[in-house]
Amino acid sequence: MKVHVNHESRSSASPVSGRIDEATARRIGQMVLVNFKGLSVNSEIRSMIESYHVGNILITQPNIKDGAQLANLTKELQSIAQAAGHQSPLMIGIDQENGMISQFGDGARATHFPGAMTLGATRAPNQAFEIGRAEAKELAAVGINWCFAPVLDVVKEQDGSGISVRSFGDDPQNVGRFGQAFADGLRAGGVATCAKHFPGANAAISNNGTFTSKTMEELETTELIPFRRAVSSGLDSVRLSSSIWSDDPQHSTYSKYIIQEVLRRHMGYEGVVLCGCTDMPSFVKKSNIAHATVDAVKAGCDMLLVLHTTETQRLGIEAIYDAVQREEIHRSEIYRASGRISLLKDHSLSWKIALSPNPQILPSLMHDHQILARKVYEGAITVVRDEHCLLPLNLKLASTDIVLLLSPVVRPLHPTPEGDLPIDPLEPLGRALARRHPRIKHAPYTLQGLMPHHVALVKQSAAVIFVTVNALQTRHQEYQIMMAEAVKRICSSKPFIALAGCDPYDLLSHRTFGTYLCTYEYSQAALETAAAVIFGERHAPGALPVGTPGAPVRRQQKQWFVEVWEKRKDLYASADLWKDCLGRKWPLDASTLSTILDRPGYSKHFVVRNPVTNELLGLAATYTIMLGPNQLIGSLALLIVRPTHRNLGIGLSLHDVAIKHLSNTTGITSIQLGSIFPRLFPGLPVDIPADDSAWFAHRGWRFEEKYVYDLYMDIENWVPPESILRPLEAKGVVFSRCTPQQYDGLIEFEVKNFGRYPGWVEKYQALKDTDDIADAVIATSHEGILGTALVFSPVSNNQMSKDIPWPKMIGERNGGLACVSVGQNSRGQGLGLALICASILELKQRGLKGCFVDWVDLAEFEGTYKQLGFHQWGKYREIWRRI
Repeated sequence: MKVHVNHESRSSASPVSGRIDEATARRIGQMVLVNFKGLSVNSEIRSMIESYHVGNILITQPNIKDGAQLANLTKELQSIAQAAGHQSPLMIGIDQENGMISQFGDGARATHFPGAMTLGATRAPNQAFEIGRAEAKELAAVGINWCFAPVLDVVKEQDGSGISVRSFGDDPQNVGRFGQAFADGLRAGGVATCAKHFPGANAAISNNGTFTSKTMEELETTELIPFRRAVSSGLDSVRLSSSIWSDDPQHSTYSKYIIQEVLRRHMGYEGVVLCGCTDMPSFVKKSNIAHATVDAVKAGCDMLLVLHTTETQRLGIEAIYDAVQREEIHRSEIYRASGRISLLKDHSLSWKIALSPNPQILPSLMHDHQILARKVYEGAITVVRDEHCLLPLNLKLASTDIVLLLSPVVRPLHPTPEGDLPIDPLEPLGRALARRHPRIKHAPYTLQGLMPHHVALVKQSAAVIFVTVNALQTRHQEYQIMMAEAVKRICSSKPFIALAGCDPYDLLSHRTFGTYLCTYEYSQAALETAAAVIFGERHAPGALPVGTPGAPVRRQQKQWFVEVWEKRKDLYASADLWKDCLGRKWPLDASTLSTILDRPGYSKHFVVRNPVTNELLGLAATYTIMLGPNQLIGSLALLIVRPTHRNLGIGLSLHDVAIKHLSNTTGITSIQLGSIFPRLFPGLPVDIPADDSAWFAHRGWRFEEKYVYDLYMDIENWVPPESILRPLEAKGVVFSRCTPQQYDGLIEFEVKNFGRYPGWVEKYQALKDTDDIADAVIATSHEGILGTALVFSPVSNNQMSKDIPWPKMIGERNGGLACVSVGQNSRGQGLGLALICASILELKQRGLKGCFVDWVDLAEFEGTYKQLGFHQWGKYREIWRRI
């Protein structure tokens, strides 16, 4: 496809004139994120906001001098947007991951916070939350309301992605755990989040003209795990990995598949999707920004980051105008994307806050936050190995001994202030060591490798501290490894301490370096903490958040062999498993469990056994239920694992097989966590341990604040309120058991009014099969049947008594009512309440002492059942996922 950009009318008063209507242009502007140069507003960024209606600004280093200046800049940008008629404030974002990428926080104008892998090494997600919240407070003080973090990529050794210490580690579960905590902290501090880089920096690799992409199954094993957790916890926005784009026509649809199938459909994400158009091959290789922006919108991106120059930004926006005009991009795509952005802004921003940054509070914030940051650094530094017990080093030294510090020449973490001389970023380590030992010599080394003066210094020294920084990231950096090996040979038996100032993989697999420390970044606080550890002033509590190359991945859970459940050999073992897992709160005997599980034709269950003893370790129960002629609902009704065998991957193995089975069943479009019929739990019980709930959230189940209830009432002495039945009886409404002569009319009524309710009509139809037609309580008048309800008892043949086991568990003489149905024309007249009363009276006449009601929502509970005397017996979170 060629994108033709109209270069005429560039000088017209409005770039929109003659190209596209104003309303659509404003929506397109909301879909664009741009940067600009300068410490104050210039004519170019003003034009972007006023003429092109751009609704999102990226703050970068050239825009930052100090907190006061930055606050004035963001306030002026917002004022321009408000005056230009923007309905919502600008999203003003910054790429501040912390650690090695910290645009604003340099330790002087704002706190330099520890980065992702530093946090990962603490093993404390709560500290990730605290750092995220602290960072957000400082950003909000200067008018920044959006942060491009956390990084949810799972790091791999030498993967070429450049992610390295920007990731929380190599364990996808831990990356998800820390990423969610950090994102929650940002939101708690008042800043929106943008997780990146979906679906992982190495989802696809383009090498020498060959484009290789990962399948859905491959992505599920690692890359998608952290993003699933982020989506389930509520993700503001997500930035795509540039690796998903290809300029090869054969692979041009991969990005669309990733966005619309994987992210939207499979993972259920409904928020803002951001992509970097100036990172796409069509711009990087061909400088065709028009092609890039149009392709991004067509693939399903909501917001487009366009960097480079104002001319590039203008061409990219106008290309979208033209594509809409010629209907290459449908207006519905523009409305859908801009609508998501509007929802994000409505949720996260307000003009009052946008126009009133408060940089005056920065000094007090920094005072508290620097204490917090140092605490994290102190908890993160890691002694990977100390095989010859060289630490603390001071025990091996005399006061007159020379200690040599060798460090590579590296880029500064922050720009050098104008007029200042550049400072070696590793100098703070030298100074910190010098405060602890009188004779420290610090010598840098470069690509030139081992020089004569290095050799002389090594020979003079009693010990060497050798620093590497990202020695494996590129081939040009490998000189550091060769330098380390050469110095180690010269040292012979002298103490040699290796320190990775950034990427822990540098010397991780080089066991010849017997003492090896990692700081994960070369910020001042990290280096000073390292000095304290080397000289024994501080313990190193950090844990390496990555595995040693070539060693087994200890954290990876085992894939267990999953078998199909068989009643003949698994029923009693399943009852024992139920007793171990749930029996204390929800006791069920083998006979009752058999009626629940044994449903040929629409159930399939799975088990995991101990491969040695054959003991049943886990059980997953699934059902299907009709939802119309050609549509089914899938239910993951039960997933239990023996308490002694949890956290071994059994639940995950069962879960994945069960979901795959349901997903591959023709007609199923959504899956319920819980079940409708038979009914163990209508959702996830709210009183299960928080870790169990979180387990499901991390597997892609969408948690919303939607609850359903089971109710119970003692009816032995219950009397119906006179105000409920009598007025209706006075109008000629009769409440009675259904007779065989009325049965066909009953079924016709249910099909007409409740045919779309899953399993509902079938329960009434089943009454004839078991000769229980009288278990239907009906309300009739001269107009016919007005409403119905089902009653059941533990001893009846009614299918409901087999589908809902809990009344019998509560007590021997307890019944229940279900499927209360009121016709469309009879609603709002108290008929439903009267049917419930008539059903309770029917149960009382049968000698029952209690009434159980399953699956009512809060409005039904509060508005109907509570006034009759029912109380909550169970509460469940209703949870679904789309296929």
